[in-house]
Amino acid sequence: MPPEPSIARVPGTGAHVIVDSGGAGVVRTSSGRFLRLVSPPPGLLDALGGVSGGDGEASAYAETLRVKMSSLEEEDAQRRWPSPQRRVALVGGGPPLDAVAEALTGWGAAVTRHTDGEALLASVDGTTGDEHRGSGAAGHRGEDAWPWGLVVAYADSPAERTGWDRLDALPGRGVAWLRAYREGENCFVDPICLDGDDPGAEQVYRRRLAASFVPRELDTWRHAAAAAAPPSAAAQVLMTGRLLTLALAWAQGSEALGGYRGTLWKLVAATGTISEHPVLAYDPPSSVDRGARRRT
Repeated sequence: MPPEPSIARVPGTGAHVIVDSGGAGVVRTSSGRFLRLVSPPPGLLDALGGVSGGDGEASAYAETLRVKMSSLEEEDAQRRWPSPQRRVALVGGGPPLDAVAEALTGWGAAVTRHTDGEALLASVDGTTGDEHRGSGAAGHRGEDAWPWGLVVAYADSPAERTGWDRLDALPGRGVAWLRAYREGENCFVDPICLDGDDPGAEQVYRRRLAASFVPRELDTWRHAAAAAAPPSAAAQVLMTGRLLTLALAWAQGSEALGGYRGTLWKLVAATGTISEHPVLAYDPPSSVDRGARRRT
């Protein structure tokens, strides 16, 4: 029976070298590809393990392999989350957003945290939250005033979503806008907004009211409800997974973005039911001229 192939890790990378009894070798990259090695020296596995015994050829080969694998892993990291997309702002708090922050940081994103929408707006131009109230979503700011490509918000209760309607103008300034929230134990992830034609937070809620059999009761509950207990481990994992899926699709410019821009994701934690619902944007109603009657 022939001996088993020998395996050694390429230092500083997630790659492994496999050499069979005949001296033929391959390297498995961290992404799972297998690449055949050209004339690997006999002492390669020892060199990779740091015990080359003075074999200069094996040490040089091992170093060349390490540099090549590191370069491939950097290319993979760029495909996973390209550098131009790496400035991300997170709005809100709680375990789901903490998990998103940890994941994005691990992928190389430059993450900033903001307690709420007012704090996000204030961080742009140094004003206080009170100065933003009633001003819409700060459409007066210059194009270079928004330092993020993506803003992700999370709310544990309906009250924590106050002010999200003002952030609905972010896509019009070239900033992707992604939201997740809970209503009691139920979890929602809104469609991701990439431009002004996508449904923002306010439009999604109005669409939900229009589709509800009990819109008045839903609206009353939403304005009165307090935060529920922290989400269960399962709910947190599922909601975080949805957020990261949409964030990755945005960063990579995935073809799947078209569907995500018009899909509301919902988890009913009590029954473990996950559903998706189409949500379309609509033209805002014309403003009412309250002085028209007085002029007639």
